[in-house]
Amino acid sequence: MKTSFFAALVAMAGIGIAGHALADPSGSYDISGVNPDGTQYEASVLVAKIGDAFTLTYTLGNGSKVSGTAIGDDDVLAIGYAEKDDTGVALMFSEDDKWKGVWTYLGAKALGTEEWTPQ
Repeated sequence: MKTSFFAALVAMAGIGIAGHALADPSGSYDISGVNPDGTQYEASVLVAKIGDAFTLTYTLGNGSKVSGTAIGDDDVLAIGYAEKDDTGVALMFSEDDKWKGVWTYLGAKALGTEEWTPQ
C-alpha cells in the first residue's frame, strides 16, 4: 500500500528521479493556511535535505511541532506528515518564489490549502 501510494504521488507530480539528483528546496518558511473546515491559521516550516529526501518540521501557532517527510525538487514536494493520532499528505508547487499547495489528513473529505513564504 505504501509503495503504491508513493509511486502514484511521484507519477502525478511528474518527478523524474532516475539518472539525476533532485534539486534542493531547503529553507525556513512562514505558512499561511486554511484548514479543511475553512478556518485560517499561521505556522512555519523548516525543510532540510536528508539524503535523497527532505525532513520537515512544522511549528504550529500554539508552539506544537509536526514532523514530515518529502520527496521532490525545486518545483514540487510530495509530503507525508504525522501529528499524534493524525497522519496526512500534502502536495506543494513552487510558484513566484513561494510554495503553494493542498493538504489533507487520513479520513478527511475536504482539502486544506497552504502558501509558504521564505523567511
